[in-house]
Amino acid sequence: MKSYEYYEKIAHLYDQMYEDEEWTILRQAVQIYIENVIGSLSGKVLDVGTGTGYWLNFFLKKNFQVYAIEPSKKMLEIAKRKYKDKVKFFNTKIEEFEFEDRFDILNLQGDVLSYIEDLDFVMKKMKNLVKNKGYIFATVDSFYFMRRQIIKYGNLKELRDFDRTHITTVGSQYGTFKSRCFTVEDILNLKRYGFEVIDIRGCGLSKVLSEELKNSYLIKEAEHIFFALRKL
Repeated sequence: MKSYEYYEKIAHLYDQMYEDEEWTILRQAVQIYIENVIGSLSGKVLDVGTGTGYWLNFFLKKNFQVYAIEPSKKMLEIAKRKYKDKVKFFNTKIEEFEFEDRFDILNLQGDVLSYIEDLDFVMKKMKNLVKNKGYIFATVDSFYFMRRQIIKYGNLKELRDFDRTHITTVGSQYGTFKSRCFTVEDILNLKRYGFEVIDIRGCGLSKVLSEELKNSYLIKEAEHIFFALRKL
């Protein structure tokens, strides 16, 4: 199934699935990483794959004009109930999103970029959506972590395929879908789309915020990777 079809099935469970301490700390750390980059910046932000809207309040409190896109109707309905007229919502995929103006920030949390089928198309699309000197913030699934999981639970063919494609299957009892897992080199290669990489950190390393921040340089040990791009 497509990733958004999976999230359509679990929309009613999504918020409670991500209430545990590990996810809370991960999100708090990412907020700090973003704040370190943007400082007092305000303007327009597009939250790509907004889900049930976790990141919307973070940007609203910083006086951004907030726009959000989400292909799952049920996920989007939950986000709309939370923020109503405070955010402009679009029930669409980033691949199909059209907007006349450009954004100061594109925010892709929750491994959205890992679930994109055509990364080349989406990177080119996002380059056109973000202003010059604007930012892209994202978390993605880690190649290093997933490779260890495949070694532990998979077989040799799965490992060879993963080493070749960096794509694996993720999900739960509610369904599965494909995820592209990133190495540091994969992230650095995004520079070819006209961006500079200004931050890369490991995420999901600890249930204690101070330890999460201190150990964020341990990228290859982390389950997820945060990165920040700035358009040249």
